[in-house]
Amino acid sequence: MVSVQILHCSDLHLDKSFNIPNLARVLQRKEDLNNNFSSIVDYAIQNRPDLFLVTGDVFDKISPTNSARVFLTQKMRNLKDAGIPVFIVGGNHDVPKVGQSPYLAIDVLDSAGLANVFSQSDIIQKQMTKIDGKRVCISGKSYFSQFECANPLKGFDIPLEGDYNILMLHGSLQGLNVVSSIPEMASQNPFMTDDIKKGIDYLALGHFHNHFERNYRDCLIVNPGSIEKLSWAEINDSKGFAWVELKASDASVEFIDLKTRPMERINLALSKATEYDPSIKEYVVKHLSKMADPEKMLKLILHGLISQEQYGQLKVNEILQACRDMFFHLDLERKELDVEGYGRIFAERVENPIVAFTKRLDTMIEATSQDEKKRNLLEQVKQLGINYLGTAR
Repeated sequence: MVSVQILHCSDLHLDKSFNIPNLARVLQRKEDLNNNFSSIVDYAIQNRPDLFLVTGDVFDKISPTNSARVFLTQKMRNLKDAGIPVFIVGGNHDVPKVGQSPYLAIDVLDSAGLANVFSQSDIIQKQMTKIDGKRVCISGKSYFSQFECANPLKGFDIPLEGDYNILMLHGSLQGLNVVSSIPEMASQNPFMTDDIKKGIDYLALGHFHNHFERNYRDCLIVNPGSIEKLSWAEINDSKGFAWVELKASDASVEFIDLKTRPMERINLALSKATEYDPSIKEYVVKHLSKMADPEKMLKLILHGLISQEQYGQLKVNEILQACRDMFFHLDLERKELDVEGYGRIFAERVENPIVAFTKRLDTMIEATSQDEKKRNLLEQVKQLGINYLGTAR
């Protein structure tokens, strides 16, 4: 019986700007991403899928560096030479914001004949192909960045013209017990299970960085997640890509794991009642030295109650400097640490202005739940603010 074999990956985030002070290690983190995508391409060339799907966030930024563009082009050329057709949709990191160029950096792959890029956000594009005599309809649309809270499927006709019908989307599935490891993603291009039209055989998703698989209305839904751990929120996520086989009314998926940068999060209790000899700083450094691993990214969470004198001896910058070669990257978190007489003086760090703005608007929107007109206005304000702040990324 004829089957369609698919390799599906997503959220490559090539050329990501990692928040690491050591520039050489930033470049190594970029190589982590490149190496994992190279592994995916090598797997495809060895196993020869009928289709190679990438569901968004190919690059981490609207204007990637030339080296990132060249790297991706070379990998697409390798797939082209192997006779493996590639289909791509743009994600929220690929699609320009308000007032920017309407073109995506990945559009050049389509122009060069290396991939089929569904770069439009306001229509569903499609392409028909034949695999072993069976008609396969591949359709998709890129992330709608100008109004991120909009349902990307509402009001759109999904083409169902093949013996097998595949839809590619970068968005947030609501329902089926799907939860994003990064909560703020869940409100971006959300759609409901009822939007999944009967007749779709495979819904190829991107956006959430955690992997999930679901079945609904005889449709296999797969979100492979990102190809590397990109934040501490993803520390427990498995990273990889999906190998899918569609066969008549049956479908199967195998998740292929990728090697990722080791990450660990540990807690260290401190106390004002303890006499640290010679100082609290040396105590922390000694504790860290016992678990040294130059390949690992480590988050040390300090908690407990310390005196003001101990706080003066803590010298976080000196701890980081002393441990520079013990770990690939060390992050000290102090928001659970109390200082006698002051309380918790280390407020939770906000990752970026977009997060702070979004949290504030969400609070205001929640407070106006009974006033639909005002709520809709605040939703528009929120989206415009996110768009304009995003242009500064």
